[in-house]
Amino acid sequence: MSTFTRTQSINGFAMSNGLTKIDILKNPKTGKLFGSTNTGITFRIAENVTNLSDDLVVSWFNPEDGEPSWMIHKAGVGAEVVSSLSFAPQAKTFDVEL
Repeated sequence: MSTFTRTQSINGFAMSNGLTKIDILKNPKTGKLFGSTNTGITFRIAENVTNLSDDLVVSWFNPEDGEPSWMIHKAGVGAEVVSSLSFAPQAKTFDVEL
């Protein structure tokens, strides 16, 4: 089964990796889109993404077959919440030695 991990906003990914630019490019041989940055990071581009925008996310994508890589995609695509559990924040105590 293919998995998506380390998902974060495209802006957060850019900031944490020192990116100043991401381009979507088209492979002239296959016609498929891929992403490239000013630092040499490359991305797969999800089929439903044709323009870069602030609402996209970046995930480490591990396909069933093939090499894992970063993927730019829309948030929450294909996921359905079937159950959830929420927790109230707990107060933290600090021991301070004087």
